[in-house]
Amino acid sequence: MTSLPRRDPTLDVLRGLTIAAVTAFHLHAGVRGVDAGEAPARGFVAALAAADLRAMLGELAHTLVAAPAFRPDLFLFVTGVVLMRAPPRAFGPFLRRRARAVLPNYWLGSLLFAVLLVALAALRAALAHTSFAEEVHHGTRLARGPYRFEAHDVVRSLSVLGRFQDVRTFQVVAPSMWYVMLLLQIYVLFPALRRLYHALGASRFLAAVLAFTWAARAWAFHADPLPSFGPNPTVLYWIPFRLAPVALGMVTAATLPRLWLPARAVAAYALAAIAGLWVAMAFWLAAAANRPGTLAGVIGPVLPLALALPATWWIADAVRRVPAIGPLTSWAGHHSLSILVMQDLLRLGTGTWQALVGDLGRWFWPLLPAYLALVMALARLWDPLVLRIRDRWWRAPRALSASA
Repeated sequence: MTSLPRRDPTLDVLRGLTIAAVTAFHLHAGVRGVDAGEAPARGFVAALAAADLRAMLGELAHTLVAAPAFRPDLFLFVTGVVLMRAPPRAFGPFLRRRARAVLPNYWLGSLLFAVLLVALAALRAALAHTSFAEEVHHGTRLARGPYRFEAHDVVRSLSVLGRFQDVRTFQVVAPSMWYVMLLLQIYVLFPALRRLYHALGASRFLAAVLAFTWAARAWAFHADPLPSFGPNPTVLYWIPFRLAPVALGMVTAATLPRLWLPARAVAAYALAAIAGLWVAMAFWLAAAANRPGTLAGVIGPVLPLALALPATWWIADAVRRVPAIGPLTSWAGHHSLSILVMQDLLRLGTGTWQALVGDLGRWFWPLLPAYLALVMALARLWDPLVLRIRDRWWRAPRALSASA
């Protein structure tokens, strides 16, 4: 069977926009906290009733940046697309190839995060005249709350499997790296998923995965099979309960590039403006997507995600056409893991700044562009370093092609 083309500039831009959205969400959580998902929707409806265009645009921007939604699931969708386009490989070579693509960045990022956490704790202790030990263990602030750190958390993180101990350990040492745990679970399952896809065909495969995912989520909410996690973290952190976005990416891998796209840039920009409202509405629908005890919680974020996919694709196409911004966003998509590592480091810095200097909440919007630019600049420095270390200590198989 001939594999599908793996590289698609619009797909890379979509992934770049997603990592930018994740970074913006984490900054907002750090300086203003995490908002309730329904609040921006209510604000938009009130602004619409009052015919207040400025307030409407403000609520839309607030939704796209701050509302809990399906950002990680969009990454899972893109992962399904990219893996499905890659040439089929046996389980062993496939897993080694994918592990080499993500684990060096994960390990080095975890070590760098731990070093910076201790250094910032020492800075806070020196300037605020507090206990260094207390600053290390409980003084770090993330999402406006305390972030607990223990010495053996580094071992937990580096071992990978140590993160799966309980709900706290899943986010130890570079907390955003919990997403890598989802990736590794996908990599373990993907060869079997691919065989199932070819055995059943696209439509039956998607129906089967949806049925399994929804039944598994209903069971997890009812039975609480992992008490050390709890029902909601169980469906968030364990991939059998989040397979639907991956399957959706697999079945759309061939058709996604054929979604209608305007030929002219002006039409693409106009369509993207409409698509922004479309995505915001999908975010509102996803507000209760992981809430236990609700039908929306059982269904999960896959339906709002599926509804938003055409709009996100049109937005990515419009951004791809913008000079300078398009190539930069495409680069970000291709190096999203390095950006995820660097934004975790800046989250540490933001928390320490607020602890020592003062609240940054009112500066969120002016700060956001500079924050994104700094994350990108750091990632451009970090990524080649990771690659050099990886290539020196983890030799690639001879047939290994460029990573997807």
